[in-house]
Amino acid sequence: MNRFLNEFEEQFRARFLPDLEQTLAKVQHEKVYACAFGTDSDWITLFMAVNTEESLVAHISRMKEQGLCDSEEDEIYYRWGCSEYQYGEDKHFNHISRLLYATEEVQEYKDEIIRIIAKVVNETTDDVFARCGQSKADITFFVSLTDDDLAEEIENQSVHQMTVPSLASKFLTRYDGMN
Repeated sequence: MNRFLNEFEEQFRARFLPDLEQTLAKVQHEKVYACAFGTDSDWITLFMAVNTEESLVAHISRMKEQGLCDSEEDEIYYRWGCSEYQYGEDKHFNHISRLLYATEEVQEYKDEIIRIIAKVVNETTDDVFARCGQSKADITFFVSLTDDDLAEEIENQSVHQMTVPSLASKFLTRYDGMN
């Protein structure tokens, strides 16, 4: 593995667990269903976002009141669009973003970056989640691009690498039946 990937893994590993634990502590009385790692099409930023069933219901209700949610498609977007997630917005992995920004053609490493994120998520034991009343097996983990038409492809590729098969299968059919 090259120097950049080694440094990325070291920095991601160092921040993921503390950031995850802090976020899970905030939502310990809610049911986490998704944890996304968002980036942009250039792969020069990275953030973690978490959503809960309770925060999703409240968010959809607010959006309906504003006339911004009037279809099943809208509700699916609010469920899976990580930019709509209610927790983790302060988890921007700034030190990692500096590393990504300083690396030329960093998007060429996207597959390796996803593999590293998945490796760290997979190595995180369920007791980390259980301490905050969650179950890792109930959470869909994925990487998303916030500003790119390839977002769905990246999400589908990454969900397999870090989510239990039954949830990954459901995630892959999230848009089935939509026009």
